[in-house]
Amino acid sequence: MNPEEIVQKQLEFYNKHDLEGFISTYYDDIEIYNLMNNSIMIKGKEQLKSSYQERFEVLNVHADIQNRIIIGNKVIDNEHVTGLEKDTIKKAVAIYETENNLIKRVWFVFE
Repeated sequence: MNPEEIVQKQLEFYNKHDLEGFISTYYDDIEIYNLMNNSIMIKGKEQLKSSYQERFEVLNVHADIQNRIIIGNKVIDNEHVTGLEKDTIKKAVAIYETENNLIKRVWFVFE
């Protein structure tokens, strides 16, 4: 599976609210960063699972890709996300780093 395919697969799981499928696309020691201050937002699959469980079960999130760039093992998505805040579209950029058919690191920039 190439980098774009694994990122697309996790997006499809995200939009279907399939938590187990979603976390299966990530390394056990996944690190997710806020790019604006380089802080770690999520570290490890357990934290990933607990963070996204509410998003899937309560918030009913959905992401639409506006643009995608692939450079080597990096996939950069410009996303419009609904469900995080009522009646609001959040603009975000996600940079996914893949390795061995899994997502190893992600950096987010939010509007």
